[in-house]
This record gives sequence, structure tokens and C-alpha cells, in this order.
Amino acid sequence: MEFKKLHLGTISYSKDAMQDIVTSLALSLSRAEADNGRKGLSASAGAGGSATRGTTRRDVTHRLQEIIFALALCHNVTPVVDDGEQGTGAVAYQAASPDEVAIVKWTASIGLALVKRDLSTITLASTAGVQYEFEILSVFPFTSESKRMGIIVRDKRNNAITFYMKGADTVMGTIVQYNDWLDEETGNMAREGLRTLVVARKSLSEAEYNDFEASYAAAKVDVHDRNGRMKGVLSTMLERDLDLLGLTGVEDKLQDNVKSTLELLRNAGIRVWMLTGDKVETAINIAVSSKLVARNQTIHEMSKITSVLETMDQLDILRARDDACLVIDGGTLQVCLDHCLDDFVACAIQLPAVVCCRCSPTQKADIVRCVEDKYIFY
Repeated sequence: MEFKKLHLGTISYSKDAMQDIVTSLALSLSRAEADNGRKGLSASAGAGGSATRGTTRRDVTHRLQEIIFALALCHNVTPVVDDGEQGTGAVAYQAASPDEVAIVKWTASIGLALVKRDLSTITLASTAGVQYEFEILSVFPFTSESKRMGIIVRDKRNNAITFYMKGADTVMGTIVQYNDWLDEETGNMAREGLRTLVVARKSLSEAEYNDFEASYAAAKVDVHDRNGRMKGVLSTMLERDLDLLGLTGVEDKLQDNVKSTLELLRNAGIRVWMLTGDKVETAINIAVSSKLVARNQTIHEMSKITSVLETMDQLDILRARDDACLVIDGGTLQVCLDHCLDDFVACAIQLPAVVCCRCSPTQKADIVRCVEDKYIFY
């Protein structure tokens, strides 16, 4: 995984502009130190809509600082220092998600490194040697159902409480404040083959956090509908009208010889299915670039279909196009799994390639299981 692009709505930073980010971040942090001393980062430095509406260079710098702090804080990454007999003292990052490791490595490369994390605190350090310590108040882990994760932290230098959240555009689009660029830019990044994350924040007063904590604690001990009540508290008290900070694009690099291997498999008559959680545009880009789809093959897309009748019509069309690559999204796939499983699999296994995107882990398991059980004979 490699961090490739950062988009703030009015300005975009790609790989060749990373030095501009380094310069802007250093300037922003030095200005914050000069303005606030040991009182901590200004709670309104880059917060929310007021910064987004600004057009000056200072506003862009503050917005850049905000999203970098959000990316450096909103994750489940743990830094590990190699101090063994042959250790170099270098910091390595451990996490369940390679996306998060790639993002944290990127924030470190531009001047804001994660240097320490335990159950209660996160410590960041700038290239100037200034450390920023945050108390972890609550963590809301990523799940395949929610498709987002969040964290509430308290800046120990000024006691400001902030809720940070990142996740897929399909869920974050309804949580953040209204904007006119998110859908377009996520689509643009997806067509470049990048995996996207939407980053947002919300400032909380002490009273607001205490109210949330009391309600969330009560929901946790509910014996009848614990999960439902917890989701309800989050959606009503936190996940509303968040300030949209920006959008990240991470490239999932192919392993060596993937293209030649898939081409050899295809030439040998072996059919390959790709199951992924990526957006439709990202999945198509990867399928083409990895040679899963041959140059002379067409792509038949089935997405955003909720009707069983329409799904059956599309399968009828597909039966006459046995040289096409099928691209199907998670919602349409679920219709097939629930209502026309036999017709779908009987049609799909005749195709040279199938790409199932926006799939949940459960859907991936269902696809593998039904193909093995029903249509593979030993």
C-alpha cells in the first residue's frame, strides 16, 4: 500500500506535490507554537466550515494541518521500536489494516510521526521535536457493516475534545455536512485505481462529551438491544453534520508477476473471479491493469440493481455474451444470492472473468461456498 493523493475539496495534492505539504505543515505547526505556546493547538485553527469557506493561503494551511492530525490520530496503529540485540531502533507500525499503516507512514514522512500509543494515550511528534499528546476517550473500530471507524481524543495541551471519523464514501456522504465535490472526486480517484477514505471531524464541548458518554455507557449495559442502542446513540449524538476535512487515495500495489500470471491462466482456459470491497470504478481499473480482462473482452456491469426482474433481464443478456467480464456490485450481488442464486452462478461460471466489488466478507464467503458446493465436481 502506498499513499498517493490527498484532496481538500478546493485543492489536491498528488505525489509530486508532497514537498508542498511538508512545507505547509511545518509552517502551520510553527505558527501554532508561536501563537499558542504551551496552550496547545487552536481548537478553531482548521475546524470545519469556517476554514472550508476561506480562500486564503492561511486557511488552506490550517485545513491541511487539521486533516493531517486527523489521519495521524484516527486509526488502530501501534508503533513498535526494534530495540533487540540486532535492533536498529527504527519504528515499525503494526495494524490489522495495511491501509492504516500506509497512511500513518505517510504522516510520518511529511513531518508528524506517531511515536507512542497505549490504551489511554497517543503521542505525535513533529520534525521540530515538539510532541503532541492526546488522551484516548473512546474508540469505535471499523467493521464490515459500518464501513467506518472513529475516535474521540482530548488534546492534553488545551483540553479540546475532538471526534474524528474516516470511512467509505457510501456511508460518510450522509454523515458529513453538505458539499458539492465529494462524489465527483471519489469517482475520479477510483478511476485511477486508488482506494479512497473520507475524513471528517467534530468538536465537542465538555458537556456534549459527558452527555454522550453517559448515554453510550447506558446503551452498553442494555440486555435487550445493546447493539441497536449503541448505534442509535452514535448516530444521534456524534455522527451528524461532521465537518468534511478531505479525501485520501491509497494505491494497492500488485505483487510481482501478477499480470503475466493472470494472462497465462486466462490463456490456459482457467476462469478467475476477483472478490473485493473496492468501488466499482476501482475494481474495473485494477481488473484491466492486472490483465484479468483481456484487450478484446468487453465489460458487462451490473450495479445499483434492486429489482429481481431487472437482475434476471441482465443475466439473460449476459448469457449471450460469454466472452465478457462481469462486474457486479455488492447490492446487486445480494439480490442474486437471495432470489436467483442458481441462475446467477450458472451464468457467471461460463464467463472468463468475474469481478465482485463492494462485497462484504460474508458475501465473499457465500460466493466461494456456493460455487464450491454446487458447481465444482471432483
